Amino acid sequence: VTKSSHFSDTPYQVLSNFDQELFAKALSHQRKGQIEPAIVLWKKFLQKNPKSFAARNNLGLLHYASDDITQAIYHFNQGLKLRPKESQLKMNLVRALKVQAAIFEENMEYDEAIMNLRRVAELSPAKEQERFERQIEALEDQIFEQVKKTNSIGEYQGFLKKYPHSPGNSDEARMWVENRLQIEKMNNQERSSYKSQPRL
Repeated sequence: VTKSSHFSDTPYQVLSNFDQELFAKALSHQRKGQIEPAIVLWKKFLQKNPKSFAARNNLGLLHYASDDITQAIYHFNQGLKLRPKESQLKMNLVRALKVQAAIFEENMEYDEAIMNLRRVAELSPAKEQERFERQIEALEDQIFEQVKKTNSIGEYQGFLKKYPHSPGNSDEARMWVENRLQIEKMNNQERSSYKSQPRL
């Protein structure tokens, strides 16, 4: 799963002999596909070299390979904080976020999927962003369909709070809320005028 081209095989920092050996050992396990021992060694390496984005990247790839996507995303993110322009890390993070977004979508956890896709769009080149925007809009449509089924003002207001600019949906939600509030206001006025009428 983890192509060696995605590995960081250079420490990019001055290391003691012990740490150089540790780096080499961890990398050697990783190349052989020995996930568990490689994870142990990278963690050990990171304890002494917390600023190593190469180790973060490699650890992220190992977690990705063992289907622990949440941990993979965590390590890629940490690596990216250390080296924001590192394209390899970005690419790995985008891949992991897309996988997690697909899982969220499958589980109908649309809000979480949207959060991931927004991050993917942010990290992607401009020409690809539009594709993710469309994916996000499709998910917002799904969420709005669920909101319409509830017919509850709280759900509509919740949707507007989260997605104030959802094409088509936000305007429809605003209209719905305004109409509902108007109806409630009229009902309240009728009730109070009915109460204040003198009883015979």
